[in-house]
Amino acid sequence: MPGNTDPIYSRIGDVSTNTTTGMGQLITAAANDYTGIGANNVLVFTADATNGGYLQRVRLKAGGTNVASVMRFFINNGTTVGTATNNCFYGEISLPATTASATAATVDMDYTFNIALPAGFKVYAGLGTAVAAGWAMTPIAGKY
Repeated sequence: MPGNTDPIYSRIGDVSTNTTTGMGQLITAAANDYTGIGANNVLVFTADATNGGYLQRVRLKAGGTNVASVMRFFINNGTTVGTATNNCFYGEISLPATTASATAATVDMDYTFNIALPAGFKVYAGLGTAVAAGWAMTPIAGKY
């Protein structure tokens, strides 16, 4: 079946982080940058290489006890992320301090994108300050 040539709806859903480290890995190290070139920024979503994709939102889930921080999101044009002119600072969300508990859930939050991305474009994210237990990110997205 060919890709969606007139995308209104996604051809296939995508909730993976598109990394080699696996889905839902906890992020603990700080990138602390506004350009997207920080070594500790991580890949969140990759649009389809031919038809692009749609990123609805990113679900952030605390992995246990963390200090307060911020998660910053960057859109990359599909080329070298280490070059600042290939990245666009898209937005950020404050992350509260969290405490692990055997009887209560840790916070989860959604950062809304609702944007179509061109073919091969990527979304990266990075923490403002390091945290102990980490934050997992799951994109709620689709590929055209």
